[in-house]
Amino acid sequence: MSLSRRSRRPRLALALQGGGAHGAYGWGVVERLLEEGIELVGVSGASAGAINGAAIVSGYAAHGCQGARDALERLWRKVADASPLAPFDLGTMGGPFFEPWLRRSLDIAKLSSRYVAPFLPGVRDMRALRGAVRDSIDLDLLARQTRVPLHVAATHIASGSARLFTGEAVTLDALMASACLPELFAAVEIDGEHYWDGGFTANPALEPLLSDAIDATDMIIVQITPFTVENVGGSVGDVMRRVSDISFNACLRRDLRALSEIQDIARTEASHDPRMRAIARVNLHLLSPPPELAGPSGTSKVDTRWSVLQDLRAMGRARAEEWLTENRDVIGRDSSFEGLAEEAMGDAP
Repeated sequence: MSLSRRSRRPRLALALQGGGAHGAYGWGVVERLLEEGIELVGVSGASAGAINGAAIVSGYAAHGCQGARDALERLWRKVADASPLAPFDLGTMGGPFFEPWLRRSLDIAKLSSRYVAPFLPGVRDMRALRGAVRDSIDLDLLARQTRVPLHVAATHIASGSARLFTGEAVTLDALMASACLPELFAAVEIDGEHYWDGGFTANPALEPLLSDAIDATDMIIVQITPFTVENVGGSVGDVMRRVSDISFNACLRRDLRALSEIQDIARTEASHDPRMRAIARVNLHLLSPPPELAGPSGTSKVDTRWSVLQDLRAMGRARAEEWLTENRDVIGRDSSFEGLAEEAMGDAP
């Protein structure tokens, strides 16, 4: 039975993690969830998750679940069309020699990006991504719609704290700020303040989806970067990738642990505070990615060729299908998240 056919339809909030081109995996996950005819009541996102969220909310406000699915496909088609790697999208014609060569070339380019990017204005001003988002998402509708609150996280550089843009503040600049990796892009200025990628401080922000006003029955966190990997590797590129993954997952680990502890208190002690009642009421779900999404190379997060994006989308759909098979009956009734798997060394004191 789909979620939409239940006698009491769940009210779902989506928290969307960022991860560069791996956002196409998130596209596949959310696309499959939307096929369940979900009632969407709130979205939070950082980086690629924020841009996915903007497409989802604008499409949903216009034409419901189908509109959100169509908007996601438009977005990622535009991203692929604007990709500098589009001429190298050879698909199966690439063969066993071309793809390793391309990945190695991307590894070298990524390692040198912080030195080369300042001399490439078209890269520094996020020109390709700006164009793809502007041409695929109805930003005017996004700003004026009130059907589904959208919260976009960016990192305020001066204070190192998270800023959440919502309502009319979710502009093209706000979306670019949320996706602004400092080793590639120049800081985005909004109202005289400068911002970097939201993944540093809220990846994604969970708190705004726990409000009494949203009244979500369930929050599904769509994770893009796995907490653990099968092969750490030892090259400079491997080390940089793992440092980035740990950094961008740290705030999600922190927030999940804090939320679990607060929920335990809220569910055992009666409270007149509507915020605590909302926290107690929401069912929490972590839709974690398969370990192979980490990939053999960190450059997969910058590979925006259409064939690669389609593979990521298919991986996301398959993972969502697997998760729904296991948890469809739980949604709207209970949490499927049972806490973070502890490391072999145990919790830090």
